[in-house]
Amino acid sequence: MADQAELFGGPPAADQTGNLTVWWVPTIADRLIPKASTEIGAATSYRLTYSFTTGGWALTGSQTKNPDERLTSTQDLESLGKSTAALTLGYVDSTTAGSAAVVLVNGLSGYFVERRGTAQTVLAAAAQKVRVIPVTLGKQIPGPVDGSGKFTYTQEVAITGIIGEPVALAV
Repeated sequence: MADQAELFGGPPAADQTGNLTVWWVPTIADRLIPKASTEIGAATSYRLTYSFTTGGWALTGSQTKNPDERLTSTQDLESLGKSTAALTLGYVDSTTAGSAAVVLVNGLSGYFVERRGTAQTVLAAAAQKVRVIPVTLGKQIPGPVDGSGKFTYTQEVAITGIIGEPVALAV
C-alpha cells in the first residue's frame, strides 16, 4: 500500500462492553474444531461471563527473548523464545446453578471458550471465532471483605495445553 497520512484517531476499535462471552465447556473432542451445538451448546456447558468481576477474566501472557550474541558484532541481537500463558479468575460468590462459584470446582479439568467482538446476546453458531483454553481448576479462595460490595472468589488455573489463535466454530 502506498504511504498515506493517517486519519486522526486511528482505525475503529471493537468495544468490549457487551461483546465478550466466556463459556465453561467440560469436553471438546478437537480444540481446533469446537462444535457450537454439541459442545458449546451442551447441557453441561455454561456461560459464565457475568459471574466474573472486573479484572476477573485475566488471560495474560509473555514471551522470552533469547540473546543472540555474535563474535565481533557491534550489536547484540535477540531471538524469540517460549511463550507463557496465565489465567487468574475472580468472580462473585453465588449459590445459583450455572454460576462460576458453583460450576468451577477445584480439580476439575475442561475448557474455557472465549468469544470476542460478538454481542454477548448472540448464541454460539458456526463460523464464529473463539479461543479454546484447556485448563485444570485450582482452589476457590474467598476474596477480600471490605464491608461493601459483593462476596467474591479468586481462583488460579493451570493451563494444560497450547492456546492457539482463535478458530472457527463448527456446527
